[in-house]
Amino acid sequence: MIKNVLEQKEAFEDIYSLEKLDRFNFHITPDKFIRYLRDRRLQKALDYLKANFKDEIYQWKVLTVCGGVGGEGMFFLRAGFKDVTVSDFSANSLIIAKQFDKDLKTMQLDAEALDLPDNAYDLVVVQDGLHHLPRPSLGFTEMLRVASKAIIVVEPYNSVVGKMIGTEWEEHEDAINYVYRWDRKMVEQTVKSFLLKRHGAIRVFRFWDHNVVVGKLAKLFPAKLKLQAAKMIYAALIPFSFTGNMMVGVVVKNP
Repeated sequence: MIKNVLEQKEAFEDIYSLEKLDRFNFHITPDKFIRYLRDRRLQKALDYLKANFKDEIYQWKVLTVCGGVGGEGMFFLRAGFKDVTVSDFSANSLIIAKQFDKDLKTMQLDAEALDLPDNAYDLVVVQDGLHHLPRPSLGFTEMLRVASKAIIVVEPYNSVVGKMIGTEWEEHEDAINYVYRWDRKMVEQTVKSFLLKRHGAIRVFRFWDHNVVVGKLAKLFPAKLKLQAAKMIYAALIPFSFTGNMMVGVVVKNP
């Protein structure tokens, strides 16, 4: 690993220490309001794959990269997938993931150099992880290499508004990373340059996503209406998706 990756690893081992376990309980809460805010982006990608592959997808082997304490992995288990592996460069995060759900498989991996053969998993997924890497495009192409059927990438979109009000630098103690933002053209060109004509569908769904603000607004409503309020707020933003700060990218590989 290069120097800044090692610095991030050390910082995240502290963030994911077992003494701080309670801060990650939102990943396992049964609260439908919190689950909606946490999972809506992944659900958008899953809905697209279900529409194209039907129930076949539930037989797929899934790998999450930069998977942290297993939030994304647990989402896929709850959705009905049987074989889900969470990978991360933090050993502590994977210990927590196993505590949260014993059915998760775990593997310590560097997202920029996945120690796996080509086409090892059917579906490879990342959510808010590539922008922590010093070489996000390398992490992206590693996902394409390891996936046999599809990848899902949930990351910040390179928007004017996002640049104005979004975070540019993330710092954890001595570790720092630049928040790399993608756009549709970048995704398409990266896929085509790596897979050449072996790629299938390339879909990039751009939309607004700001769970902190939406969560605070929804909490102004009675408790039983919070979930509906959050859905209504996000529905109201749909006409403005073309200016959105977030993307869900789905890439399908041809056999």
